Amino acid sequence: MKILPPIVLDGQMRPVVSTVAIEPETVDDPHIQACMAYWTDAKGDAFAPSWANFHLHELPARVLPYALVLDVTGEPVEFTYRYWGSGHTHYHRRDYTGKKLTDMADAWSATLLTRQYMAVFEVRRPLVFLNTYEGVEEPLRSLRMPLSEDGHAITQMFAFVGRRGVTETLKNLFTPTPDHSG
Repeated sequence: MKILPPIVLDGQMRPVVSTVAIEPETVDDPHIQACMAYWTDAKGDAFAPSWANFHLHELPARVLPYALVLDVTGEPVEFTYRYWGSGHTHYHRRDYTGKKLTDMADAWSATLLTRQYMAVFEVRRPLVFLNTYEGVEEPLRSLRMPLSEDGHAITQMFAFVGRRGVTETLKNLFTPTPDHSG
C-alpha cells in the first residue's frame, strides 16, 4: 500500500485522530474498486471524466447512499454539494444538498473535508483517505475523485465513503439538530 504525504492535523481536529491518503488501487473494498473502475472507463484518455459522462445510476446501488458530488468553483476554491447521498444524512443529521462545504455544522468536519478535496484538487487524481476517529475502531475509507467538464480544470468532485465496519459510534461525533435528532 503506497502512502502519500499525510494531511497535517494540528491537534485541533478532535474527534479526528488521523487522516492518511493512499492510492485507491491498494484498497480492498469492492465498492471503492467499482467506483474506480467506472471512473477509469468514463474518463477514457482524459485525466478525469466529465460530470456529463459520469452517470450515478451506473454505479452499484449500494454506493449511491454514500456517494457525494460537489461543484468546484472560484478562486479561492469553493466546494458546493450538488448530490448528497441519503446515507450521509443518517450520520451528519442534515442534508447538505445545495450547501457549501464550509457551511457544515461541525467545523472539524468541514476543515477535514476541505483539506482532503484540496489534496485531490492539487494532485488531479483519485485518492482514498483513511480517517481514524476517537472511539471508532475501523478507519473510515473516503474515496475522492476529480471530474472535469473541459478536460483541464476540475469542475466537480465525486466521493464515496465506505462505512464498512463503522456503526452508530460515528453518528455520535456529529452535532444533532432539533428537527433531525434520530
